[in-house]
Amino acid sequence: MFVPSGYVVSNSCDNQNKIYDLWRHCTTIQKTYFINTPHSTTETALHFFCEELERFREWLTKSFEVEITEENLKKTINIFNENRRLLRQVYELRRQKPPLVSGSEALEIVLSSMMIPKDEHNLLLRRLLDEIEERSIPFEKSARLLVSGSVIGNPELLRLIESVGGCIVADDLCTGSRYFWNLIEEDGEPMKAIAERYLRKIPCPFMYSSEERFRHVREMVKLFDVEGILIFSLKSCDVHSFDAPLLAEELKNNENLPVICLEWEHSLSGIAQLRTRIEAFIEMLE
Repeated sequence: MFVPSGYVVSNSCDNQNKIYDLWRHCTTIQKTYFINTPHSTTETALHFFCEELERFREWLTKSFEVEITEENLKKTINIFNENRRLLRQVYELRRQKPPLVSGSEALEIVLSSMMIPKDEHNLLLRRLLDEIEERSIPFEKSARLLVSGSVIGNPELLRLIESVGGCIVADDLCTGSRYFWNLIEEDGEPMKAIAERYLRKIPCPFMYSSEERFRHVREMVKLFDVEGILIFSLKSCDVHSFDAPLLAEELKNNENLPVICLEWEHSLSGIAQLRTRIEAFIEMLE
């Protein structure tokens, strides 16, 4: 069985904070680190986060006896940015009518990028892009949907939407576009560039202001010609549950789009009820 050498977590929400305590007190893992991430994007917050990442670098250096140089950081930034650009190319294929990549496929591709070393994943993505561009159109014309939510680690939820006639062409997910959409500045001081990217990227609802994320969702709606939106609130994720009705109101008022808010859980125990509501929503669009 795989035993991790260490555990690192950020204070994105109360649940993450408590999970850190559980890992510290209820496992045999000795090396743990808690990254104190600000919940705002002010210059003061950025300065604090830069110092926090420097402390994290010192901890990594001492805990695992590794050297993290400026040159290594710049090289790694280039590799990670290349991965983000390739993932953007995958998403570009979803703009076609009908798209060349399904929503469930796109989710699996992004999830795989979180588990495979980025240089290896870049090679796989280039090969995949060559193959996808040659594939025949696999999807019939159906409602073009955007899915919004927090962490969706199970493609079955998106396959359910596709099985009842939905075509997921875009997303606003922590495990989707929010993960890779913004690049890191490749010129200048690496640590500051990393801090700025992760603090000022498309924000999750745990950040103080939601305007930037709402703007991102509106841009995705226009870019991918979205016809309907499904907002999934994961049970126990309070920040997204509080945010969902605000996002729904924003999209209804400013984009005049049909929106449905659904609650779900990782086990997909209520899959039958979800299927009924999603199917009714898609029928309404058609």
